[in-house]
Amino acid sequence: MNNMYYYEVPFEVKCEKCGKKYHGIIKRGPLQIGGSVLSTGLQAGVNSAEMKLSKKLIEGDLENGTHKYFSVEKSAKCPHCDSMQSWYPLNPPAKPSHIGVYIITLITFPLLAMLIWAIFFFDDVIPFAILMSLAVILALFVSIRSSKKHKEEEKELFKKLTKEYENYLSDMEKIKDHNKPEINFKEAKHIPLK
Repeated sequence: MNNMYYYEVPFEVKCEKCGKKYHGIIKRGPLQIGGSVLSTGLQAGVNSAEMKLSKKLIEGDLENGTHKYFSVEKSAKCPHCDSMQSWYPLNPPAKPSHIGVYIITLITFPLLAMLIWAIFFFDDVIPFAILMSLAVILALFVSIRSSKKHKEEEKELFKKLTKEYENYLSDMEKIKDHNKPEINFKEAKHIPLK
């Protein structure tokens, strides 16, 4: 039995730009709720507790103007005028960083060199020094080459995302009425993950 679910709840909101109403679905998850071993009554209790928590987290997010605990199915943009809404804020773009990849590369290659040394040359120090030197040089070469290869693409993407974010901020300044969605928690349900 699949015990992975999305918590879904319908909403209706009036667009802050064009004023037309539209509907959507707020999602939270995927969540793991109980298990197939639980009795039906206990499973229902877990579902009820999860629904209360989800309601509280979604209301808190809407109150704080964030969306840490939920997403909107398809898009939070108005389907009529394609305008982003202030209640689902757009986050500023982050500059891409590959530090983690570099660190993993710099750790993995020397570890492989040590493994080769331990298997084939365990008693000799000279092969260890040679293998470690080669591993570090290869790791640096791979990291630098990867960085140069993707730098231009990422620079362009960052420019594009920054421009979108600046447009979003200028659109938000023009909005006079900040609306919040009317959420129908009575129709909330758990949808099994397919």
